[in-house]
Amino acid sequence: MSVASALIFGSIFWRMGLSQTSIQDRMGLLQVAAINTAMAALTKTVSVFPKERAIVDRERAKGSYALGPYLFAKLLAEIPVGAAFPLVFGVILYPMARLHPSLLRFGTFSSIVTVESFAASAMGLTVGAMAPTTEAAMALGPSLMTVFLVFGGYYVNSENTPTIFRWIPRISLIRWAFQALCINEFKGLKFEQQQSFDLQTGEQVLERLSFSGSSVGDALVQEGRILLFWYWMTYALLKMKKPKYQPLELPTIQVQPTAKLEELKD
Repeated sequence: MSVASALIFGSIFWRMGLSQTSIQDRMGLLQVAAINTAMAALTKTVSVFPKERAIVDRERAKGSYALGPYLFAKLLAEIPVGAAFPLVFGVILYPMARLHPSLLRFGTFSSIVTVESFAASAMGLTVGAMAPTTEAAMALGPSLMTVFLVFGGYYVNSENTPTIFRWIPRISLIRWAFQALCINEFKGLKFEQQQSFDLQTGEQVLERLSFSGSSVGDALVQEGRILLFWYWMTYALLKMKKPKYQPLELPTIQVQPTAKLEELKD
């Protein structure tokens, strides 16, 4: 799926230049990359974890292992696979779209989508721990991610977000990934100027997006906090929903005293 998505997006945004129209193309590609990475990791997790949870609950009830070691071993075992998909996605997409031509920027791009993938997987674990069935998890997970998508920094500027909703961009893993990708991409770029009002530098683009006062490191720190929050929520939900069974008790047998036979008197 990562290979197919990268080929499709790379073909659509093939060899972007530095014209004024490429600014919108670059922002669109980075937003699509953030959405695709998050959705792919989320759906992969929520489609598997609810079924796995049923097995784990049974083993925990038997006392085979504790919750903490299980989660730690699971996360450790999934690191190579979880990192492989976003890395393959970046290796194919980056040169096809001709994003910022720098090996360091490519490494940063790959790191951003990898961290975002882990954060989305952690969110999928929480949804899987919360939902009673796989079907319910598949319905709930993408719905929550859609909310984070709307407040992902591309469709609604954070400065224009209504006060009542301003907490949502702060917990949106798509927003922080998109912000980090934009800073990594636009910082240092210079665009062709045709009109006096055209944007000349990538720093001006970041200022339009309200990202000028931040850095890639700041965005990754926020992404890491979201990652840890979802891991903690998963642990808390699984701990709270530990299966409980009625203990088996040996039946009590009441012995009735036997009546004494009276001796027959002649």
